[in-house]
Amino acid sequence: RAPHPPRSRVMSGQMSREERRRAQELEEARKAGLAPAERDEDGKEINPHIPQFMAAAPWYLEQKKGLKHQKAWNDVDKKEGEGASGSWYKRGVKTFQATKFRKGACENCGAMTHKRKDCVERPRAVSAKKSNADIAPDEFVQED
Repeated sequence: RAPHPPRSRVMSGQMSREERRRAQELEEARKAGLAPAERDEDGKEINPHIPQFMAAAPWYLEQKKGLKHQKAWNDVDKKEGEGASGSWYKRGVKTFQATKFRKGACENCGAMTHKRKDCVERPRAVSAKKSNADIAPDEFVQED
């Protein structure tokens, strides 16, 4: 049985005392602004004040030092897909505002787009059907 070849210190993650001291001095010089900041894969400067545990990527990402692993993963999808313009759903769309209760509307709020059991408003003491006051506008139903 052949013995295993000796592993280098760099591969095993071990550093000598002098190497560790030099790395520490370089890190302190970067924090003081005396040495240039380290750069990531994209060429962007890495802030030396960011802690090592945040700047180091997880072992399973096969990435060098940087903050690329901290970015939102679905940003790429939004730039390419329909989410790019922020049109996931329309906000604040004005729809028909009734002035009195209509037959077939929600008995609680008066909107035509749902029934009383599906209403998201709190139950009123006097329903919209009986009071004819504060009739809610119909919700905007976006098609898929």
